[in-house]
Amino acid sequence: MEKEEKVMVLLLFMTLTSLMTAYLCFGSELTDSGKETGEKANPYTRESGEGEKVFLEAEVLSKRFTYTGEHLLLQVDCNSEVLSVFIPKTAGAEALNNSIQKGDFISITGTVSEYEGTREIKVESKEDILLREHRSLE
Repeated sequence: MEKEEKVMVLLLFMTLTSLMTAYLCFGSELTDSGKETGEKANPYTRESGEGEKVFLEAEVLSKRFTYTGEHLLLQVDCNSEVLSVFIPKTAGAEALNNSIQKGDFISITGTVSEYEGTREIKVESKEDILLREHRSLE
């Protein structure tokens, strides 16, 4: 192998090592940079528009499965406003039904939508609902 070839192989090795190190150290930041800025959730208000991604904290007032489709519906109290939270079966409705109880305080991230004239928050995955506190009903 000629001297120039050895130098090229060494430079190639150093470049690949640098790229691999950068990916391991900064991989999530690099891959997240390509996401749309519209993915950020805003605090929920009564003025939040349909299609807007929002987050809120609320108390669970009731829960039930839909009559068809096995989707979970929660009624929550958010700053004295009763909201419906729609959790599709594909978003982990059954698992969330087992972990959420009436009186629990939860954090919700979802999209504002309207169903039959009523405002609701639609959740995309079970990770979008976090249990904050559980109140005893006794």
